Amino acid sequence: MALAHRTASAAEIRVAVEGTVTNRLLHEQLRTRRPVACIPLTPNHCRLRPCSCLGASDGRVLVRRRPGDCLQSTCLRSRHTGPTPGVMVWGAISYGSRNTLVVIPRTLTANLYVSLVIQPVVLPFMNSIQGGVFQQDNARPHTAVVTQHDLKSVDMLLWPARSPDLSLFEHVWGSIGRQLQRHPQPALTVPVLTDQVQQAWNSISQTDIRHLYDTMHSRLHACIQNSGGYTGY
Repeated sequence: MALAHRTASAAEIRVAVEGTVTNRLLHEQLRTRRPVACIPLTPNHCRLRPCSCLGASDGRVLVRRRPGDCLQSTCLRSRHTGPTPGVMVWGAISYGSRNTLVVIPRTLTANLYVSLVIQPVVLPFMNSIQGGVFQQDNARPHTAVVTQHDLKSVDMLLWPARSPDLSLFEHVWGSIGRQLQRHPQPALTVPVLTDQVQQAWNSISQTDIRHLYDTMHSRLHACIQNSGGYTGY
């Protein structure tokens, strides 16, 4: 432009150039967007994730509103501001069944995990599934020697780190979380919260769980195709 219009000022040239860049970006449909949040994957994670393959609604509530309508009653979502109760639970799913949800009464140690979950729940549950393979994440109580000793009779599938996209249970926990968020009476005590979590767990249909299992082939294929990278699940 400086050669074609030698009398143009620096400000005029700057406006013209910026407009040209903007038009080119719009023509290529390259619009400014926030990056998608994801779990960091190192090259080692990417290397290990496909090995496991061969062997998240995010729960947010969105509203559509005009500028200045942010304080309209229909655009507000109330939240509890006092102390929030918490409860730890343990569950397992399979294509055809699920276990009874286990409430963890205190900090989970390896010995408590074995006595409260592995022996009374996991072993009978796995024995009821012909050819079943058990998988759990890499939490310390799960990988402890005492836990592995009690699971020596169970076929295990190693869990690749940082792989919620390969965990069907993430969708189950997400469903429970969304039900708790939508509950008309937020739990203010641990017993009430425990009861609501149990109700949410029971309300998830086995058909929905089967549908999750039916997506596993696509999940594994996407992970392998992306060399262990992000899959979009």
